[in-house]
Amino acid sequence: MGKLRNYVVLPIAVAERDGSAELNLNAYEQSSSLLPADADGVKSWVTEAHFEVIGSVLVPTMRLDTFMTALGLENVDFLKVDAQGLDLEVVRSAGDRLNDIARVQLEATTAPYRQYEGAPGKSVIVDFMESKGFRLGREESQSHGQEANLTFLRS
Repeated sequence: MGKLRNYVVLPIAVAERDGSAELNLNAYEQSSSLLPADADGVKSWVTEAHFEVIGSVLVPTMRLDTFMTALGLENVDFLKVDAQGLDLEVVRSAGDRLNDIARVQLEATTAPYRQYEGAPGKSVIVDFMESKGFRLGREESQSHGQEANLTFLRS
């Protein structure tokens, strides 16, 4: 663990509850997730990387509001989330502290299939963010058009 002026590294997964969860380890590390792989979705997913779950490990989890309070963060200018299907869950874990965040960027699946079971699509994410006082400011397609980085600004 380490802390710089504006950069903190903690070996903890951000989730909707404080505690622990099973992290599904993937042969392609960047695809490891707390969500299980969607077998049918993985077959359709276009990627250069080999997607294969090779094991799991129990990891500690922490809500974003717990993290912000523990570090004494009064507000956040920009929150970037890339949580392998759990991006919306990470944002939800901010609870009422979401009011203290000015801009959020997260990934959304835009394809009709998913890499991870239970991963919400773009419309679910946009509806939630709008209900919390954000507007979609920018959308950048990625992953061969299967995902998009969505940047939301506080209205």
